[in-house]
Amino acid sequence: MIKLTKVMAVVTALAMATSLAACGGGADKPVDPAKTNETTAEVKNEEKVKIKFLSLSADDNRNAIRDNYIKVNVEKDMPNVEVEYDLGGGGQDYANKLKAYNASGDMPDVWFSEQNLSSVVIAAGNALDLLPQVQKSGFDKKMKLPDLVAPDKNGKLFCVQPGADQYFTPRIWYHKDIFAQNNIEVPKTFDELVKVCETLKGKGLIPMSIFGKDGWVPNLAMVQTMIMAEDPQVAQDLVNNKTDFSNPVVKNALGRIQKLVQIGAFDKGVTNVDYGPSIEAYTSGKAAMLVMFTWETAALEKAAPDTDFFPWPSAKEGLDPNDAIQYWGAPLSGYLASAKAKNPEVAADFAIFCATQDALYYNDNGSPTMLDTGKQVEITSPLLKKSLDQFDAAKIKVPSMWAATFNAKMSAEFATQNSKLLTGKYSPDEWIKAINPVWAENFE
Repeated sequence: MIKLTKVMAVVTALAMATSLAACGGGADKPVDPAKTNETTAEVKNEEKVKIKFLSLSADDNRNAIRDNYIKVNVEKDMPNVEVEYDLGGGGQDYANKLKAYNASGDMPDVWFSEQNLSSVVIAAGNALDLLPQVQKSGFDKKMKLPDLVAPDKNGKLFCVQPGADQYFTPRIWYHKDIFAQNNIEVPKTFDELVKVCETLKGKGLIPMSIFGKDGWVPNLAMVQTMIMAEDPQVAQDLVNNKTDFSNPVVKNALGRIQKLVQIGAFDKGVTNVDYGPSIEAYTSGKAAMLVMFTWETAALEKAAPDTDFFPWPSAKEGLDPNDAIQYWGAPLSGYLASAKAKNPEVAADFAIFCATQDALYYNDNGSPTMLDTGKQVEITSPLLKKSLDQFDAAKIKVPSMWAATFNAKMSAEFATQNSKLLTGKYSPDEWIKAINPVWAENFE
């Protein structure tokens, strides 16, 4: 209705001007500057660049970012833009909608996407290179982790993000009380970890609780962490496609996971243990340790006040476990823009704007981001502060292979092989033989 009223005002003004000119009075009548400026403003308003934005709408964080940040600030920060919001739902519904857009080639101007979906859109040639606007706007200068704004091998950058996930790292959480009651010291090496697990098992406790269903913990963290425990460079080489899984360090890493299974470090039926039950086993005190990412920090502090964490024990003499860290987050998880956008510069700027709003949301809620928004984030959680300090001090930071590198086929096969590995009856050689052919096609 508002838009229609403005259109009618412009039409009326034009009609009046035409009528005056027809009567011969247009040139002789004085023009009211206020009315002229008002009409010009209305015309300019009608000339706003229209952006279609596809947004997740089944996630509380995404809804809050869209409704309380993007919608609220876009008129102030990008007054030349009029946004049409396409609410895509969540999960598979959102994935299917984005895939349908991609198949048609008629993409929304800007959308939010995870790594696997982003790679499909880019392969189809439907994503816009954002690097020129990222550099022009200075967005790249505000990113504390340069990898997140580094161009790919073709010199292009297709995705922008706030760098909120990069502080999420896999930790071994433990009950300080249980360790103290059983005279257990925090293990610094893998061999020491094995002995701790054996001791706890003998006390009738689950030594280490993990989310084992579909190989989740090995998928997202443990395989890579066990590799990094011996040689972080091998994990980095896998991320960069400079080696494959037949690397001896990988075989050793798989062997360490197999050993933990065989000594009873995990709960019985670990391949069927889901996310929630794995955490409940820890918070209830049934399990002495938990393998989980730091996104659960606040919940663990609340449910189990005696909680602390220690860095993943080293599997190589002389390797400081504090020196290397694995982080979550993927270079193609964030905001992308359409290669066919009518106004590509505005679409790119809107994608950058959305990434910035993400960062502001997380900062306002006490979470740091790699994107520097200028806001001071107050860290009130001692455990989170400890984790962030270790993250910042780590000399080697390697992105998650699962999040940053794997395509959909590789992810599925990795999960299948890790589920078999958790049975304790599947050898590293069998695992490697099955995974390498799929890995060979991962970057095609």
